[in-house]
Amino acid sequence: MTKSFSPSILIVDDNAHNLQVLGKLLQESRYEIEFATNGKAALEWLKAKQFDLILLDINMPGMTGFEVCTKIRSNPDLNNVPVIFLSAETERESILKGFELGAQDYLTKPFDSRELLVRVRTHLILKDSLEKLEKLNKSLEEKVIDRTQQLKDANVKLEALNLKLLDLDKVKTEFLNLISHEIRTPLNGIIGPLELLKEPVSTSEISDLVEVLDISVRRLERFALNAILITRLKTRQFEIKKDKIHISKLINEVIDEARGKFQPGNIQVKRNDEITGDLIYGEAELIKKCIGNILDNAILFSPQNGTIEINTYVEDQPIICEIKDNGTGFAKGAVDHVFELFASGDARKDNCTGIGIPIAKMIMEAHGGSIIIGNNPGGGASVKLLFQKNIVD
Repeated sequence: MTKSFSPSILIVDDNAHNLQVLGKLLQESRYEIEFATNGKAALEWLKAKQFDLILLDINMPGMTGFEVCTKIRSNPDLNNVPVIFLSAETERESILKGFELGAQDYLTKPFDSRELLVRVRTHLILKDSLEKLEKLNKSLEEKVIDRTQQLKDANVKLEALNLKLLDLDKVKTEFLNLISHEIRTPLNGIIGPLELLKEPVSTSEISDLVEVLDISVRRLERFALNAILITRLKTRQFEIKKDKIHISKLINEVIDEARGKFQPGNIQVKRNDEITGDLIYGEAELIKKCIGNILDNAILFSPQNGTIEINTYVEDQPIICEIKDNGTGFAKGAVDHVFELFASGDARKDNCTGIGIPIAKMIMEAHGGSIIIGNNPGGGASVKLLFQKNIVD
């Protein structure tokens, strides 16, 4: 149903003379016209073509003009098409009924040609204005919807940025707490000996003080390196490398580098490797740091002549590195906050060396893996490092 360039008008009247007069008048005004001699024919025309205006007689056989108007107004597609009743009915009740049924105008016969043309033109202008207004409203609604979506998207991004800022603020707070707590002991270990060196001391005493200074300085160095690593992992400043790593070889390197720590407590290491051929993807130095932290923790809390087991195996796809000791194990309360950077006293004294395990957790998460802690049935702690299948070769 396509509109022509000239407004199209449907004339509905059962009187052939009226159709002829109206048709000639409207055609001279360059309107496109169609005729219907009864209500049924009018409705058929309205199904087949789109009209800009309808001139409708009331008294027709079969279906009155009022009935036709009711049918027209029941169709949403024809809701904006103006209907002008053109009838010999001059009674006030008929005129009011026509308007009540949804007609835009009512002319009585005989009509004035100039008045008819003016009213037709007026209603066509109103219809055109209404359609333009509806298009404008629809366009504005679409723009509002689009703008609303843009605002929602912007709000989501803003919330994400806000969460990132909150996370960074939390990192900053944790970092400052870490510095405040971790730096105090090594500083005391440096300040104390320095004060003593201001006084006369023997050669043997100087040797002892230098050893204390050396331990404190090394501890400060470890803390500085850990602080840099924590900042990198927390703020995600750098991408994690995705190099192929032979996990068994890497674990053996960690064990070899830690052999000097086993000797004072005469600690034995049992190695059980079931995945000698498996590779993972990641940053080798970070993985070594992770495993080294867990191993250092096991060494620290192992009893004299204790045993540490290091098992590697595959279980339901993940590659697992499990480190078990036969020390006191994790206290019940420590398990709840062992991964916190700044854990309270009991957690730190009971199989947790402060920031070692939290750093290990950060490294595993940065590699798409996870860490599970627990206690062995026969005593001692157990830490499992799970390298998920998405990073398994």
